[in-house]
Amino acid sequence: MRIREDWKVEWFRLCAREKERVSEILAQEQTICVGRVKSIDLEEYAVSILPKLRFHEDCEVEWLILEASEEEHVSEILAQNQKIYVGRVKSIGLEEYAVSILPKLEIHEDCRIEWLRLVANRKEYVEPILAQSKPIYVGAVKNASLGGYAVSILPRLRIHGDNIMEEFILSAAEEQIPDILEEGDSNIELGRIRLGGFHVPEEVRRKLRYTLVDGEGKEVLEGERKRRRSTRSN
Repeated sequence: MRIREDWKVEWFRLCAREKERVSEILAQEQTICVGRVKSIDLEEYAVSILPKLRFHEDCEVEWLILEASEEEHVSEILAQNQKIYVGRVKSIGLEEYAVSILPKLEIHEDCRIEWLRLVANRKEYVEPILAQSKPIYVGAVKNASLGGYAVSILPRLRIHGDNIMEEFILSAAEEQIPDILEEGDSNIELGRIRLGGFHVPEEVRRKLRYTLVDGEGKEVLEGERKRRRSTRSN
């Protein structure tokens, strides 16, 4: 596969359900140029070739989507020490075992993530992250959505301090977040979030430390928040 460095690719999607489909790529040392790609979607064993992909230096990726249903799909990435530089990525979506490689991803230092979406329907999908105590720096994030057991990695995430999230969504059953519920009250730092974009179960809210702000970035005090909720319900 050869793509010229100056070519524009709207959607780069690879799915490999057998390791043999990607073994030749994994065995070679050279990287694969994918040009100016707009969106990348790698599924199953195809996720393992992510370190081999090389993007144009000024390429801005709209979406990086990784889906892996088996641990073997990401085992080679987890085994390596170096980070995977993915450049200027606007939005990241990781599903199932792919969530576990979040600490391996390195984006451009001045890049703000539009959407960070993490979904894991089994605990084993996130155990590689839970097994380590190192924080995961995700920089500035505009919107974040964590579903299922992915919510349990929230204490590991570090979001840029000078940041306002437009939306912050947590969706999980109580049995998927026992570690979160065992955290001390106001123990997990989130920063500033728009009042209308904060969607978190009540039992989890008290574990979080956050500031709700209005459209101008000004803090909305508790009494004002209750008044606005009452107005909306009426």
